[in-house]
Amino acid sequence: MEKSLAERLEAYPELKKHMEQMLDVVENIGGRANKANDAEIQVVDNMRKIGATALQEWAVHREKTTTSQWTEEHPTSIKHGKKSPLGNYCWATRNHSTALFTSTKVDRSIYPRSRGRL
Repeated sequence: MEKSLAERLEAYPELKKHMEQMLDVVENIGGRANKANDAEIQVVDNMRKIGATALQEWAVHREKTTTSQWTEEHPTSIKHGKKSPLGNYCWATRNHSTALFTSTKVDRSIYPRSRGRL
């Protein structure tokens, strides 16, 4: 048995709020839509909000389903994890080299050791 529209909207409170605002315009609750031009402005504004909210909810739903599908297909994959200090250091000081550690000769006449390590 399929869910009713009201039951489906309960899962998306922000979308439900915008739909209720649209009905307020239709029923002219608050008396702000006395002219067709005023009602049109409010309807268009609400439609934009409904569209943006619907796309946001779609993206969240899609991300959840894609993540769960990926987890089922690849159970040993790491979803989220904090990099180790070594990983952070390598990322921050990367020089687009394939080697993790490289040995570099430094000209001491240009870079003296007077201020800590190089």
